[in-house]
Amino acid sequence: MWVWIAIGVGSFLGLSLLMGLALAGILGTIGRQISELQQTEDWTTLPPTRARKEVKEEEEEEEQLQEQAKSAAPSASSQSYQTLPRATGRHRP
Repeated sequence: MWVWIAIGVGSFLGLSLLMGLALAGILGTIGRQISELQQTEDWTTLPPTRARKEVKEEEEEEEQLQEQAKSAAPSASSQSYQTLPRATGRHRP
C-alpha cells in the first residue's frame, strides 16, 4: 500500500514539475515576442535617416539665419519707434 502512495506522490510532483516547466516555456516565449514588438516599434517610429539629416540641416540653416539677423539688426537703443493711432472701431471710407 505504501508503494502506491509513493507512486502517487512521485507522479504528482513529476507532473507538477513538467507543467511548471511547460508554463514557464510558454510565458518565456510570450515575453520574448513582446520584447521584439517593443524593439521593432521603436525602429518604426523613428523618422528615416534622410529626413533626420534634412531636419538637422534645416535647423542649422535657421540658426545661421537668426544669427545673421541679430548681427545685422540695429540695437534697440538707436532704433526709433513710431506710435500708431488708436483703433476706434470706425472705418474711414
